[in-house]
Amino acid sequence: MLEIATVHTDVPRSLHGNPMASTAGSGGALPQWTLFENDFRSIDTVLTELLERTNALSVHLVDRSGQLITTAGRTADFDATAFASLIAADFTANAELAQLLGETGVEAVVSEGKTRSVHSCLLAERVIMCTVFDRRSTLGLVRFRAGRASQELDKVFRGLFEKVGLAEPEMTATPEFAVAAGQELDALFGD
Repeated sequence: MLEIATVHTDVPRSLHGNPMASTAGSGGALPQWTLFENDFRSIDTVLTELLERTNALSVHLVDRSGQLITTAGRTADFDATAFASLIAADFTANAELAQLLGETGVEAVVSEGKTRSVHSCLLAERVIMCTVFDRRSTLGLVRFRAGRASQELDKVFRGLFEKVGLAEPEMTATPEFAVAAGQELDALFGD
């Protein structure tokens, strides 16, 4: 089952009354999320298929600012809003580490735990797709199926951003916490 605050059938409107709706207007974050019914159905289909084919526990879509967009699967055993914020921070920190190491970006971020693991990848430069899985699945399977799902969802989100008139995000702006993390690393390694 896919959870989302509001779905619009024809005219795009912002999400009203949604405590998770972002009001930030910079750094590639959407001021508020708008989904059209066809986009919602496409996202729901892809996320449901990903859950079924990987036997994952849940899949979450989070914007780069940490706003939870939607979730599919089991989430009752943890705070999905806090999870979304931490995933965004983790992805951003890993992207900064990649830059320090001379890479152009991060394809995926993996967190392996004793009982659960998380695979995260970026869609359309703005949305992070996180797949939470346990021992009933493998990282290889999740990585493979998430790669296929991300290709489909990337098209959906790029189309959505085009519909609502959002330009491509500027990659020159760095969030404040990423700058602080970079300064700490510089101090640690003596640069």
